[in-house]
Amino acid sequence: MEALPEPVLIQILASVPAAELVLMCRLVCLQWKALVDGASLWVLKCQQEGLAGEDQVEEDRDNWQVFYFLSKRKRNLLKNVFGEDEFEAWGEIEHGGDGWKVEDIPGDCGCEFPEDENVKKYFVTSYECCRKAQVIDLRAEGYWEELLDTTQPAIVVKDWYSGRSDAGCLYELGVKLLSEHEDVLAEYKSGTVAVDQDGDTGWSEISHTFTNYGPGVRFVRFEHGGQDTVYWKGWFGVRVTNSSVMVVP
Repeated sequence: MEALPEPVLIQILASVPAAELVLMCRLVCLQWKALVDGASLWVLKCQQEGLAGEDQVEEDRDNWQVFYFLSKRKRNLLKNVFGEDEFEAWGEIEHGGDGWKVEDIPGDCGCEFPEDENVKKYFVTSYECCRKAQVIDLRAEGYWEELLDTTQPAIVVKDWYSGRSDAGCLYELGVKLLSEHEDVLAEYKSGTVAVDQDGDTGWSEISHTFTNYGPGVRFVRFEHGGQDTVYWKGWFGVRVTNSSVMVVP
């Protein structure tokens, strides 16, 4: 192995699972440690796994190893965002009026979801304030403390909301980045968004990206909700679906 040219050794190491590279191969010797800590190995792994183009080079990113791990973990950290499982995974639920309900898209006086034909359901609010929340434990989802405190990868929050053509409604989104002891380290509030009666009933996206939020973030608290503005019994309030929280490279 000592006689192998470094490019050949990198080719061999690139076939090893990433966790074993960091936890085992890095400890073999100083040469292997330098290769695992360097960019060339991770550029190659990213290219092999379709995370980077064949024309990308080491200088394109500050830390290819972090980019690799963040890319492999990239996914929606919220659960049950379409209501397929009713209200499972959602907590701190406030059932104002007749409470939350899950309905099939497009619903009465509504429209299809344009971005993804696989989105078949939505949550809908009633004539008094309805809210629900999820709290994401970032460490439990595989994001280690050093990464969160030093790299501070972007945390992207998105939500989709819609009204009905026969009733106005109100919508709100609030997201907090919390510390170990649930202190608020960063926060986003959409404010109250009004959807007019007889207005556009199409789905609207709202999003926010947290960056440079400082060390100590361990949890993300996502909360959304709303109500109708006509105070009709039933479910004439704002509709929400396809919510997401992602940690991105």
